[in-house]
Amino acid sequence: MDAVKVAEQLATSWVLAFKHVSSPTNVRTMIAAICPRAGFGNSIPLLNHNIDSASAVPLLLANLNAMSMDYVLRQKLQGQNLNLFVVEQLPLIAPETYTQPLGNTTIGDFVCGEVLRLSYTANDLAAFARDLGYDGAPFAWDEEDRRHRMARLDALYFNLYGLSRDEAAYVLDTFPIVREQDEARWNGRYRTKELVLGYMNALAAGDTQTVIGA
Repeated sequence: MDAVKVAEQLATSWVLAFKHVSSPTNVRTMIAAICPRAGFGNSIPLLNHNIDSASAVPLLLANLNAMSMDYVLRQKLQGQNLNLFVVEQLPLIAPETYTQPLGNTTIGDFVCGEVLRLSYTANDLAAFARDLGYDGAPFAWDEEDRRHRMARLDALYFNLYGLSRDEAAYVLDTFPIVREQDEARWNGRYRTKELVLGYMNALAAGDTQTVIGA
């Protein structure tokens, strides 16, 4: 598609998109991401063209990618097409929740900071970083650092949805491929579950800085 025509349709230089073709048997059912502006087909639906504030997009992205949300979505999805009418039914966290304090920051600022670092790993998303108030270089891809940041976000959303540790543990056990991959890599340990449950405690106490050891 012609770049001028794309720019006429999309006001920002980046978009929030999700993968349309999915399955309840995949590692994850919802795969959403910030992408550079381009011409997209129907397999990559866009979500942010009607969102007024750039700072609201990371909150939606984190919510959609949370394991707690993925669990709900798998109960609704019957086929392989993740249609918008299904996405529109998902129980998102209310916007006002993000203004609540979390340690020395707010829930919203914490989420935006984590999403920025997880998303801005290449120069083609520099505009997204600038719109969030960051004008530095892309963040280096660090698997271990990313693992902890994603676990913190999953833990946060388990807390926001009001799940107990036992309930969160049950949900985490319904991701068999994640568990198998962890156990193969970490000598039988389901490390994702360990990190998420550990960070649930830390975040509930307002601790956004602690890094759980190996």
